[in-house]
Amino acid sequence: MIDLKLEAEKQVQASKDLILGFPWEKKEAYAMWLVQTYQMVNHSTRLVALAGAYVDFTQNDLHARFVDHSKEERGHQLIAVSDLKVMGYSLTDFPCLASSAAMYQIQYYWIQHRGASSFFGYTMALECLSATFGSTLYRRVLAAHGAKGTQFLKVHSEDDIDHIQKAFKQIDKLSNEEKALVLENLEISAELYRTMLSDIQNYLALQVVQLKAS
Repeated sequence: MIDLKLEAEKQVQASKDLILGFPWEKKEAYAMWLVQTYQMVNHSTRLVALAGAYVDFTQNDLHARFVDHSKEERGHQLIAVSDLKVMGYSLTDFPCLASSAAMYQIQYYWIQHRGASSFFGYTMALECLSATFGSTLYRRVLAAHGAKGTQFLKVHSEDDIDHIQKAFKQIDKLSNEEKALVLENLEISAELYRTMLSDIQNYLALQVVQLKAS
């Protein structure tokens, strides 16, 4: 029997040092994180709606949950854009990293070829981190960058606790085969997110080196 709450906690703990050690107080690092976050969140409503469309007719409660979740995610990418603007940046100031692009791009495959319920692995990877560390990270960025530029973290540190509780209610009803797919997607998504955090820091460090060399 797969205990997905336990497995999610394992991934949260594996990400702890990277997420708490990320330089949130540095303007460029926080802004680049917002750009990567926008790229992923911009697909959220489409991915959740797609998952809802692929749910079997025998799982109407799961279909309803995806429909509701899609509504809950509407417009959240605009919050990231607003925060970015307050910080003095735009979406074109930083590239979309391969690691962050891979996170959302492969979810279309998971939903369409591995089943709608497998998408829970992706949402768990993100929302469990937010539910665990969101309030701590929000306090850090609030102190460093002010309230106007930190609304995305504020909203998600509050909302994702409720989202993950609703998700686990649906996950508990899944078959063992479906839970195995959720776990596989969870592990991949969590690892990609850790890679993304490292890639942001590596990218910015390289920019400093190139600037000094020029």
